[in-house]
Amino acid sequence: MFCPNCGKKVNDIDNFCKFCGYDLRDDRAEVYTEPSAIYNENTPVERQIFKDFGEVKTETEPVHTKDVLQVNEDEEIVVYEIKKHYMALFWPCVFSPIFIAYFWIFYVNIPSLLGFIIALIVLMPIVYPVLRYFSDRSVITTQSLHIRQGVFSIEDICVPFGKIHLVRIRRSFIGRFVNYGHLIIEKENSDKEIVYRYIQDPEDVEFILRNPKAYIDEYFRQEDDFNQ
Repeated sequence: MFCPNCGKKVNDIDNFCKFCGYDLRDDRAEVYTEPSAIYNENTPVERQIFKDFGEVKTETEPVHTKDVLQVNEDEEIVVYEIKKHYMALFWPCVFSPIFIAYFWIFYVNIPSLLGFIIALIVLMPIVYPVLRYFSDRSVITTQSLHIRQGVFSIEDICVPFGKIHLVRIRRSFIGRFVNYGHLIIEKENSDKEIVYRYIQDPEDVEFILRNPKAYIDEYFRQEDDFNQ
């Protein structure tokens, strides 16, 4: 399809010409396009993430760069997954040799109820962080930040971009060296901080949450270029 105003090529599903801003809706109203021809299904990774977060819809129409932050509430699309850093497994790696040494040297030779309780206490710092590493999920969509964390008591958090008051990254010396940090979010009219620990590329996450519109526009611009 070509823009009737400037003559440049545009997508069949664009509402406005990205070169001159001409309104294409009236011209396209006379031409019927098969919906299946313009529908771009979410990637498998995005579909799986949506399934993990039940409150985010999976079946949505494609959203394009011009009105990326003006989508309806049921049209959220995942644009970034916040991944856990392997340093979340640091303490399990530290305590594992201690647990193995205790189990084989003391508990096997002298089994007792007290020894079993001590074994469970030593085992807890190993098992729980590993479970958190695989169970915690966090994504950034076109409208908000979604966090799901916990093992026995799962906490689901959804923070719209407009409700984010402050974004901070807490990093140790080791965190700066191996590129991980803890994401801290402060919501409007709330004194409680939201903390999501051990994330990869914390500076990238901080930039996206501080400039969501710029990142989402660029995300869909790249998607459009790839589809063309």
